[in-house]
Amino acid sequence: MSSNNKKNNNMMGISFVDLSGQTEDTSNMPVGVSNRFENEDFKEMTRKRLASHGASVPASKDDTSKESLSSIQETSAKTDKILTDIAGSTGTYKVLPLSCLKNTKDDWNKFTPISNQKKVLMADSIYRNGLQQPLVVRSLDKEGKEFEILAGNTRKNIYEVLHEITGDDKYLSIECKVYGYKELTDDQAREIASDTNYVQRANLTGSDKSFAVHTKLTILKKRGEKQILDKAAEQMGMKRTTAFYWNKMANLIQPFFTMYDNGAITQKVASRIASWTQEVQEELYSESDNITDEVIMGIPAKTPSNKVMDIFHELITKNQEEQAESLRIGHIKSLTENKDGYTIHLSGKAPEASQLVIMYIPDKKATAFKNKYKDYILDSPEDSE
Repeated sequence: MSSNNKKNNNMMGISFVDLSGQTEDTSNMPVGVSNRFENEDFKEMTRKRLASHGASVPASKDDTSKESLSSIQETSAKTDKILTDIAGSTGTYKVLPLSCLKNTKDDWNKFTPISNQKKVLMADSIYRNGLQQPLVVRSLDKEGKEFEILAGNTRKNIYEVLHEITGDDKYLSIECKVYGYKELTDDQAREIASDTNYVQRANLTGSDKSFAVHTKLTILKKRGEKQILDKAAEQMGMKRTTAFYWNKMANLIQPFFTMYDNGAITQKVASRIASWTQEVQEELYSESDNITDEVIMGIPAKTPSNKVMDIFHELITKNQEEQAESLRIGHIKSLTENKDGYTIHLSGKAPEASQLVIMYIPDKKATAFKNKYKDYILDSPEDSE
């Protein structure tokens, strides 16, 4: 591609796969598709090396499963569409030394780090099949001596590790889609960094989705777009309300994201918690055992920070009292001894699926019996106290 082609800087963005619900598992597939710098000798060395360890290596690309190949091509197509929609037909393909590549800015790349287990799978795929998806970088100087990675920090890291393990100088350089100096605006570069991570990663966490949606809305707003929530939701394949909640959750502290990912709180509750300052959130998390949907949603989103915990504790106390009340089985209001027996007046109703039984307990066993079955014994109010 020629860098002299007309830029297309006014594109709206991209259409994402729907990741607002179930996540897809692509941990067994390589990262993208690219055959521009194949090395048959290296591939043969890879086969021999892995075969010496008893590994089963495909003899050729024809052995790659159709399902895996289809997934690779789909990911590659989405990535290409991102680059085209955001930056038009600009950029060229080059092989660059790792030494001139800088990682993406931290505040542009707040996605959850890939686990070592998945990085091992990616390294194995690259080692067996070669790089399948070029990095995306932009030049930081006119001379082209330093480049910032917009997509591919993990692949660069894997190349460094593979070079250290194998000693093969092939891993000292890597294929990249290169945008020239000032060929992208900072907003375009940031959008590419966020969008490519969003579509290339499997099993995105709540914080990943929240960061991607918040970044998209920030850029659309800065660009002066109208109805940005609707546009972001459409481009990212989710409902408007879902995008609204993801954006609100951008202020959520990480422990609550973990609770969300583990199913301990709902997205609606997480977004309500995110309405408050991080100091308040930390206080709430210290009492996370008492957090319920009813309690959190009972605190108005616009409650002043210095009032949130007071209301939180009031609601907890109220819920505990209501719960205790619901568990009460009543008591003996009066017990009158008659000539032929007793007249007993009881308060409350018997629990469901239970029977009322009147018993005489021998004195020697009464204390042990009461301790064991105290939740089911109707005492007089005086005895209860």
